[in-house]
Formats: sequence, C-alpha cells, structure tokens
Amino acid sequence: MGRQVPGEFLALLRRRGAVAAATLALLVLASCTPRQPYPLPERPDIPHGQGRLWKVEREGLAPSYVFGTMHVDDKRVMDLPPAVETAFAAADTAAFELIDDTVVAVETLYDERMELTGDETLEELIGSRSFGILRWHMKQRMLVPKNNIKPWVFWEYMGGEAFGFVDYGRLEPSGHGMVLDDWLEDRAAKSGKKVVGLETIEEQIDIYDKIPLDQQADLLKLALDRYSDHAPWVPKVELYLNGDLAMFEALWREYLSWLPPDTAETIDLRLIDDRNRIMVERMAPLMAEASTFVAVGAAHLAGEEGVLFLLEQEGYRVTRLH
Repeated sequence: MGRQVPGEFLALLRRRGAVAAATLALLVLASCTPRQPYPLPERPDIPHGQGRLWKVEREGLAPSYVFGTMHVDDKRVMDLPPAVETAFAAADTAAFELIDDTVVAVETLYDERMELTGDETLEELIGSRSFGILRWHMKQRMLVPKNNIKPWVFWEYMGGEAFGFVDYGRLEPSGHGMVLDDWLEDRAAKSGKKVVGLETIEEQIDIYDKIPLDQQADLLKLALDRYSDHAPWVPKVELYLNGDLAMFEALWREYLSWLPPDTAETIDLRLIDDRNRIMVERMAPLMAEASTFVAVGAAHLAGEEGVLFLLEQEGYRVTRLH
C-alpha cells in the first residue's frame, strides 16, 4: 500500500508557489512522458517587455532597483550580470516576495487549509477520469491521493502555473541548494541589509485557497488532462536570461486560454494583477525610506498591469539597466 499524500510532499510546499513540489512532480513526469518542444506564441508588444533590472527614481529619494527573478536553482540564473551585482551592493534594503521569518508555521497553515470541509470529495470535484490520472501519476512515487484534499493543493503538486513551461529536468543546479530568490535573501542578510518580505505565507496560500472550488477543479483538471497527453516545455531559462518578459506574458496568456473564461479571469487576478498592486503598495514606503533592491518573479514586471508600469503610474521614473 502506498503512502498517502500529503505526507511526503507537504514538507516541500514551503515557499514561492511550491517550487520544490513542482520540481518533484515534473521529475516524475519527465521519467514517463516524452518532453516535446512547445511552439512559442506570438510575442506581444507590451510595456517593459524586455529586461531583468530597472532603476526606479523619484525626486528627493535615493535610487532603488527592481530585479526580475526566476524561482529556480540554476547556476546560469545565479550568474548575475555586473549591473545586477552593482545595484544589489548599492541598496540598503532588500525586498522579496517572501522571507524566511514568514514561513515558520507553514506546515500548520497547510494542515489547516488544505482539507475539504464539506461532503464533496476531490474525485467528485474533478471527475473519475481526472482522479484516475492523478492516482496514476502519484503511484509512480508510491503515493496515494487523499480524497479530502482541495484541488489547488494537487494543482501545485502537478506544477501549478508553471504547467510544464519550466523544464525542471533541464536545470543546472548551482550547488547552493536554494532558488535564486532565497540565495539573494541569504546574501542580503549576511551583508547587513535590512531584509523585508512583501507578502506573508498566509497571503500566498490565500491566492489559491480562496478560489472557488469549482475553479480550483478547472485548474487541476487542465493540468491532469494536458499532462496525460503530453508535457510541453519551452526553454524558459533561456528566455529569462535573455530578459524576454514579453514571451513570459505570451505563455501566461496561452495557459489562460486553455481554461474556462471565468476561471482564467480569477487566476489572472489572484496570481498576478492583485499581487502586483500589493507589491507596489508595499515597496513604495521602503523606497521612500532608503535605497531598496526589490527582487520578485519576472512575470510580475511587464505589461500595463505589471509592477514597473504601476510604479510609473505612481510618479516614479523607471529606467532599464539590464
């Protein structure tokens, strides 16, 4: 008899959209499903669609910086350009999506929030076919899906919004044992910078947990149905290193197009747009106080709802440095 989930992977659901859990899932999938190159969509013309680092200025304030990260452990990603190292060294404060002192009670929070509270089961929510696909995938690691767990938990297990577009099997580990954000946070703390989190773990869990159950089921069914047929991949690390944020946006729009419109609108607002506004609201006081190096996922930066455009709307001057 296999061990029941969430036993093994709960400890991996620690931070930044369950990156480690996605890694686990995609490594399993990589061993049983051919990885086919995915045809890239058309690149949109959007504000700040190219780059990784920007200087943010306002009269009377010291310059601050916004750096787009990729939440992976890869030596190419951690080989920072000189402009990024210079900006990082110049800042007195470093701000990230999450920091270590926000995740002390993460396992307790997941225990409290991941179980269904009504009479409906996971299998009833996603259907017998999708539940069978989930059971088959998890059986490869001698795991058994519990039927009283909310769909969003297994959606993260299956890769979440990365949906195969981050090819974890092709990463080149750095040796640090940390994703880029955590590595920068560790460096910032050791260098004496003030380290701040722009979000709490409760807020990150809420992103998914407060999505209606039927829409959570839509997300999980899409991942299971698509992964059962093929596991698409794109060279997302290379796109990131090239600063191709417009293509990041195009891939996100492609993913949303596969969902029912109402579900697509919900996840777009909760995962991207709403968080962008909160991040800008919380980084502004930090920038007013001291030079700040802000490092958040690159997907949050570009477009008319992106962090950089929102900063411009607040009266900041934004200049690309890399």
